Amino acid sequence: MAGGDEFIAGGDRRTLGALLFLAASTNALDVYSALNSSPWTAESFGGNPEKAKSCREYVFHSIGVTSFFGVTSGIIAQTWWPIIGTLLANIYMYWLYHRALNRAQARASEKWED
Repeated sequence: MAGGDEFIAGGDRRTLGALLFLAASTNALDVYSALNSSPWTAESFGGNPEKAKSCREYVFHSIGVTSFFGVTSGIIAQTWWPIIGTLLANIYMYWLYHRALNRAQARASEKWED
């Protein structure tokens, strides 16, 4: 068997696809964890415009790193599953950080209204 199928029990590509999907999506969470503070931290301390800008920069770094590895894995394995897993995790994490920073900004502006 060529292409690594000998490592898959019975050549089950669905199993491989599921594992690659899972690995890519959890890899994305690992990268966000390594490059950025948590969404809770962003919400708690992201009311400062400079801190929010910095947080967004690291979110974009995370998107770039995870996209590189997800696409590369998909090309190597010749399957879309790592790309799909990476894409879904990136969409969720972008939304989560965006919401956290918006909440922080809203709270910061409320402080000045008192």
